[in-house]
Amino acid sequence: MRALTLALGGIALFAASALAQSAQPYFVREGMVGAINPPITAIWDMQVEVMDDDGNFDPALMDDAKWSALAQQASALEMAAAEMAGADFYSSHDPAGTLGDAPEGTDLAGVDARLAQRSTTYRAFASALADHSTRLTAAAEARDAAAVTRLVNDAQPVCKACHDVFWYPEEYVVR
Repeated sequence: MRALTLALGGIALFAASALAQSAQPYFVREGMVGAINPPITAIWDMQVEVMDDDGNFDPALMDDAKWSALAQQASALEMAAAEMAGADFYSSHDPAGTLGDAPEGTDLAGVDARLAQRSTTYRAFASALADHSTRLTAAAEARDAAAVTRLVNDAQPVCKACHDVFWYPEEYVVR
């Protein structure tokens, strides 16, 4: 019995150790630059190309290829945001990464502190972006220009809300 208890304890310790070693942080800056920014930028650029005089997606300017591209970009954004939301924990950047210095005025140590203190909030923001992107993908696939217009326009505030809390909160302090 003692041997079985020791064996089970050893297996549990090994499993916990393996799990801890496999848990990698989600590097937020790299994720944003490499996975989030490309599809949302493509979506916003497309909006400029196909908008009518009122700033709405104009179905007359959208052909099959553009609707497909929009759905693909929205899906890529959805997958990137879901990956971010599903991370075990977060770090502002990969110290061994290739992005170079952060933009002037970006306090990566402060971002890391906020990510550590409020990881549940960060995960909720990432989940909201994933959900928003899911709705955008569905609207693009349905070729619903009104819904696409609303969702594309509402993407910027979804992004900005997270930036306001985690990246540049000092800019939004009420005085």
